[in-house]
Amino acid sequence: MKLVDSPLVSVLMPVYNGEKYLKEAIDSILNQTYTNFEFIILNDGSTDDSETIILSYDDSRIVHIKNPENYKLIKTLNIGFSMAKGKYIARMDADDISHPERFAKQVQFLEFNEDYGLVGSGVNLLNGENKRQLLYHTDYASLKFALAFYCPFIHPSVMLRKEVVKGMDVVFDSNYVHAEDYELWTRLSFITKMANLPEYLLDYRIHDAQISSLNSLTQIELANIIRVNYLKHYFHNEIYNYSFVFNLLSQKKTLENKLLELLNLYHLDEVNNVFGGDNLNRYLIKRWKDLFLESEKLTLKTYFYFVSSSISYRSTWTIKQLISVLVKTCK
Repeated sequence: MKLVDSPLVSVLMPVYNGEKYLKEAIDSILNQTYTNFEFIILNDGSTDDSETIILSYDDSRIVHIKNPENYKLIKTLNIGFSMAKGKYIARMDADDISHPERFAKQVQFLEFNEDYGLVGSGVNLLNGENKRQLLYHTDYASLKFALAFYCPFIHPSVMLRKEVVKGMDVVFDSNYVHAEDYELWTRLSFITKMANLPEYLLDYRIHDAQISSLNSLTQIELANIIRVNYLKHYFHNEIYNYSFVFNLLSQKKTLENKLLELLNLYHLDEVNNVFGGDNLNRYLIKRWKDLFLESEKLTLKTYFYFVSSSISYRSTWTIKQLISVLVKTCK
């Protein structure tokens, strides 16, 4: 197929020793119903047969870049961003599968929603025989709030508008290795709207060799730093050390600490209205209720939180759940 002079989409796919799934990944891009793209395959110093597989394709949309050594993901992606000609940049990983309509639907969304700079999608998780689907929030308000607690985008499902990263000194920051996408999405959320399409447009493979599996502890530590920096952008120093971020996510903190931090965040946003009360309240109400229902025993102090908080009043409780809370307190 002849490559157009001005591709609307640049597809970035780094490859490092990805021979096992690489052909499936490449085929899924070349078989897209939307065809106005360049396919930048960044061979990051592979030592297996990845290069042979890449060179076996005779498709002029493919731009093969070979790093002289293994630069790692962040540097390789930044090279790709600097080369991309498209108005939009689509990410892809060498072990995943994009569905044929993915690009068509994401391009259509971005073309008709000019105030949005990034769009992801739901994914099918491929983990041996255990197959399930994952779709995070689809609306910007909910995604903006979710970013304070976790990364609500699947990186290889994302397509973004190139102009939203044009003025950045760096796109992916090497200080956040293994969590670089999460950090970038938080920065982008300050300057543009974001969404996930409510469709499953990517098969996302989970296996022991992928980066997220090999570096999970590093990801957790860096994610906590990202959360703090994200909240500082909105709340500055109104919560000492932003300890509630760690309390809410930690398995080691007491139930009372977690409840207190939920209340702190609830009241803080009431004053600042950063996340738009409804999105915050939905999360807090669910988290508040889950903490009571998941606990094995409740202290009188905890029960006081339960009966006195406006969050409890806004929760929907069945008679059985109310009795359960009372029984746990009487243990």
